Amino acid sequence: MRKNIWKWGLFILLLAPVMTACKDDDEDDYNFRNDPHITQTVESRYPGAQIVEVERTYQGYEVQMWLNNGEVDMHLDLNYQWLYTEFEDIAWTSVPEVVVNSFTQNGFTFNPREDDVDRIEYPNGTETAVQYRIELDREPTDIILYYNADGSQHPGSGSDPSAQIPTAITQMVAAKYPGANIIEMNRTAQGYEIQLWLNNAEADMHVDTNYQWLFTEFEDMAWTSVPEAVVNSFTQEGYTFNPREDDVDRIEYPNGAETGVYYRIELDREPIDLILVYNPDGSKRS
Repeated sequence: MRKNIWKWGLFILLLAPVMTACKDDDEDDYNFRNDPHITQTVESRYPGAQIVEVERTYQGYEVQMWLNNGEVDMHLDLNYQWLYTEFEDIAWTSVPEVVVNSFTQNGFTFNPREDDVDRIEYPNGTETAVQYRIELDREPTDIILYYNADGSQHPGSGSDPSAQIPTAITQMVAAKYPGANIIEMNRTAQGYEIQLWLNNAEADMHVDTNYQWLFTEFEDMAWTSVPEAVVNSFTQEGYTFNPREDDVDRIEYPNGAETGVYYRIELDREPIDLILVYNPDGSKRS
């Protein structure tokens, strides 16, 4: 699965204003960085966190923060309610002893030069629940393990997808994407992320804990496959696409009984990337 990799080359990124797509010269409709709903939610949960960038997602907003000298991703829904927070690549020494003990008793070893562990916080009623995602760099397939803070293990952990994926998931994938092969399935705070191989490309399908479809990401698709209406709007707004540096993703999601689609274009620019989101008819997605 692709992780969100930030470009922290210069400290100026913490000071520079977020540069995003604009409706016109005067209005930046993707500059959510100063939205009071977002800033208040961040401050109430993580006092002192610095907001680096905010990106619009299908589910709501992804807030990239700098907190306690580390990179943190906070996810909110469309109503600015907290969904979950990822603390990526944390130190192995910060993992609770009970989790380390369970991990060791299961026969695994952690190599800090190759393996990764993330701490994921999410709401559980009025409390904050925590899980640890451990990714072990192994051949031929990485091993993904999820542990609760008490050391118990989540379903979906392991290295053999066929031994872990429920029949309901395989049936849903076959119905939605005939011919797709399931590569692996990972537990998330919201449900599960299912990595697929479909039409000679990778796709990430997200479902909730009841195995209901949330959305699917087709990452790094060919620019030539983007609808003409989207390309025309993009070009008329003065942008150019460089396939060696820029990326475009197609996101599918349930829209009533139909399948909704939008295109997320990320342009590699300095000092910060530009994020543009379009509907298939070329209109901007708000």
